[in-house]
Parts: sequence; structure tokens; C-alpha cells
Amino acid sequence: MSHSSDRVWKEAAPHPLGRLAAIVEHPQKSAPLLAFLALLWLLPGFFSLPPIDRDEARFAQATRQMMESGNLVDIRFQDAPRYKKPIGIYWLQALANGLSGGSPAEPSIWRYRLPSLAAALASLLLTAWMGRLLFAPGIGFLAGVILAASPLFGIEARQATTDMVQLALILAATLALLRVYLAETAPAARMPGWGNALLFWSAIGAGLLIKGPVILFFVGLTALALALLERRRRWLLRLYPVPGILLVLALVAPWFIAIMAKSNGDFARQALGHDFLGKVVASQEGHGGLPGYYAATLFLGLWPFALPVGLALFRLARRRDEPPIRFCIAWLLPAWLVLELIPTKLPHYALPLYAGLALLTAYAITQNLASLSSRVPWHRALGWLNLTATILIGLGIAGIGLWLPTVLGQPIDVMAWPYALVIALAMLAGSVMTAYGRPQQGVVCLLVASQLASFMVFGRLLPNLDVLWPSRLVAEAVQAHADCPAPRLASTGYDEPSLVFLLGTETVMTEPAQAAAFLADDPACRFALISEENRADFDAGARKNAIATEILAQFDTFNYSKGAWLRLTLYDAAR
Repeated sequence: MSHSSDRVWKEAAPHPLGRLAAIVEHPQKSAPLLAFLALLWLLPGFFSLPPIDRDEARFAQATRQMMESGNLVDIRFQDAPRYKKPIGIYWLQALANGLSGGSPAEPSIWRYRLPSLAAALASLLLTAWMGRLLFAPGIGFLAGVILAASPLFGIEARQATTDMVQLALILAATLALLRVYLAETAPAARMPGWGNALLFWSAIGAGLLIKGPVILFFVGLTALALALLERRRRWLLRLYPVPGILLVLALVAPWFIAIMAKSNGDFARQALGHDFLGKVVASQEGHGGLPGYYAATLFLGLWPFALPVGLALFRLARRRDEPPIRFCIAWLLPAWLVLELIPTKLPHYALPLYAGLALLTAYAITQNLASLSSRVPWHRALGWLNLTATILIGLGIAGIGLWLPTVLGQPIDVMAWPYALVIALAMLAGSVMTAYGRPQQGVVCLLVASQLASFMVFGRLLPNLDVLWPSRLVAEAVQAHADCPAPRLASTGYDEPSLVFLLGTETVMTEPAQAAAFLADDPACRFALISEENRADFDAGARKNAIATEILAQFDTFNYSKGAWLRLTLYDAAR
């Protein structure tokens, strides 16, 4: 594609944001606006949601122990090594704690989430940048807003885990790859230099320190697919692979050598053998699914914007000879197919592909491709199926605020009714407008529905459903009854990592008799948390240790990690 045709391609795309076009044309002006809009979706619940079991609480607690011990090489959860992921995310969380004024003694989960929030904003800006290079500034900006509004993106941005940081690094490497590809397909364009290669390989090295080989899977498949589609691969040498690989080794090797020596090789066996390769060959931890899993969960993960890209899918495929569409196909299709074939499945495994989907969605909206006007019968049938699924999921999200508290035995938030009504109406209006040729008006309605849903679910509903947060209830009760600065707890029948994070590394997960002995050792500063089925054994252990116990509180809660109701009783020694 020539440089002049590239200019015509970009000018052909209308601005989707009307009067905001003058702002989104300039990266310096559009970036702060995009970040501000993104925070409208990402901040509700960011500070108020308790630590989420199990992954977030495990990451945060391991970081907390790293700060307590000062050991920046080893990774542990209480006394057990935690070798599923590399060290990078723990370093970032510890740094975020220090910069925000936190300390290991203060279990403020939002401090551990700061790297995810920063990476989320970086991911949106990188998506907008790629959209500007592929299509037009307005399309890139709209793609960033669509990605910020997607539920899967919002969930991961609120968790102190690896996935959002990994997404930002994958997008940084993909951006560097895109710049070389566009320069190759437009011969008159200037080829990026060493700075672009430095971005690419730095992102690869950092990605290996965050989540191991995952970044190689996504970026490597994209590069391979582009080389096959273009029938040439010498352009990849513009990334300077030899010095780049040396840079990656310089970034990764020091810690890797140190942890291999510290763990006697256990890190490689657990992280690479069990956690990474094990998920490729067999379903792990009950997280399995049939091929088509990610296509099905896309309706929820990208709601309500799976609708435009679904309606435009076949029209976009017919433009596969155009370099921007070809790049998106090489980015999305191979990785998507491989993910569908891997036995272990979780929705966030496909998160690195959502930025590409957001770009295609924004392009489909601005080109008015997302409509039911196709003359091919089965295209129209799939379009109607897509529209129906989007509407049903939207109505389901709107109804969560009314249904979930009732099921969990809590009062309905008085604001849930107007929120649910406005969400449903905005989503219905936006879906119909998008499907019937008014996508720019429709996208405004869809954004309104998404933002209100984010505030209702993450900002109001979930943080206030006490029954979902047993660890928070127990920690508050212990602090209320403690007569010492560092109370300790022994728990039987409830062993979620969030309890350890909120009550400290010395929290003990044990058997009923040992919990009674634990309480007898220091009656003034110890507590016992016992599940209903273990109370008889605990009482027998208390009699054996000649200690009288007192019930301080009882909690009827729902353990969402196990999908089971749970009655917990908090004891201390009778005074």
C-alpha cells in the first residue's frame, strides 16, 4: 500500500465523536480526556471492594510478606513457596505501596491494585495510539473508550493480579511490531529505528518477569501470522533481534538465576512445568471448557460492544487485503483459535485480544458496518442472534441489582430500581440504533448503559453485599474485640487467602483441636474462627485444654470461591 493510499484510507473514516474531533486529533489533548473518561468506569469499587479470593488475595499477601521480610527474590504465601508466576508483579505492588505511603502492617488492598490501574490506563492509551496508526485518531480514541467500558477489562483493572500489567506490555510490544509493519507496507514511510526496537524488547523482557512466556505466545503468533500473510519476513529484522534478545536476557536472567538457586529448580518445575505447560495439555483447577468458550463469553466480556463487531464480522473479513484489517486478523485470529483449543479456560486469558476487538468495533461503528442490512440470509440470522444475546445479557446485568441481594438475603438498594431501568432503556435503544444504521447515536446510548452498570455493580452493589465478604466481617469483628495491637486468629473450615491478608501473615489455618490449643496459649490476644461443622470438635478440644470459650459473633455468609453457604463462629477465651 502506498503512502498516498494510506492517507486516503485514513481520511475516508469519519470522526465518530462529532465536535470532539478537534480534541481527539491531537494526542496531547486526547490522552488526558481518554484517561479521565476511563476512570469513570474503573474507579467505582476500586477502593471499596475488599480483597478478592483467591488470586488477588494471594498476590497481595505474597507482596506483603516480601515487604515484611525484605527478600526481593523469593515468593512465599505464609510458609509455602508461591512459584506460579515470576517476581515482576510483586516488585510493582511493593513499589506502589511505598509510593502511596503504605506499609505491610496496613492491609489496604487498593494500594496493591495501583499497578493494575496504571497499566489499564496505559493499555487504553496504547490502544488509541494503534487505532490512530491503523485507521484514524477518532477511531483510536473510540476504541480506547470501548475497551475501558468492557466488563472484563474493568474486572481485571480492579484486581491486584498480573493480567492488566501483562496486557499493557503485550500492547506495547504489539505497537512496536505494528509500526514496523506499516512502514514495510507503505514504502514511502519512515522505518522506525532503535527506539522502537527498544520498546519491543523491553516489553518482552518485562512481560517475562510478569507472567512468563505468555507475552511470547501473543506477540510471537502475531509476528508469525504477518510473516506468512505477507510472504516475507525480513522486515522483522527491523526489530534488531540479536541485541534485543541480549537485552531480554539482561533483564530476566539475574532474577531467574537467583530464584533457581534459591528454590533448587522448583520455580521452573512449578511455573513452567505445572502452571504454564500443564494448562496447555490438561484442564486445571476445574477451569475447563469446550472450543467456542471464548466466543460465547465475548458477549459478556465486551458487553455491550460485542454487538457492533459481531454484526460487522463478515464485512470486515471481506476487507482482509487492506493492511489495517490484515494486521488485526493476524493479531486476533491465530491466538483466538489456539486459546479455544487449550483445555484450561478462563475469560481473562483472552484479554490481550480485546484491544484488537475494540479497534475493529470502533472502525465498524464509524464505517456504519454494524447493521442488519446484509442480503445474505445466514449473515442476517447470525446478526439477529448476536443482537438478541446482547440484549438479554444487558437485561440480565440490569437485573442483577434487584435479584442478587434478594437471593443473598440482603435488602435491595433503593437506587437499584432507577439504575436498572435506565440501564435497560439505554442498552435497548443503543442496540436497536446500532443494528438499524445509526451506530454513532447508538454508541452513546451503549456507553451510558455501560457506565451506569459499572457504577451500580462495582460501586454500590458488590461492596455493600456483606454476605459475600466473610473475611472482611471477621477482620472487623476481631479488631473490634481485640485488646492488643496485633491480635492473632486460628481458622478451621474457612481458609481463604483474603483472611490472611486482612488479619496478618501469622493467621493459622488448622484443625479444630489445634484451634482450641492455639486459643489456650494466649487467651488475651487470640481468637478462633470455626465453621459450623467443626464446632463440636472445637468444643471438645477446648474442654481438653481446660479453657472456657465465649462466642463473640456469628456470620452467615456465602463463600463464592466454593459456591457454598457457610456459618462461621468467632470465639475468644471467656473473661
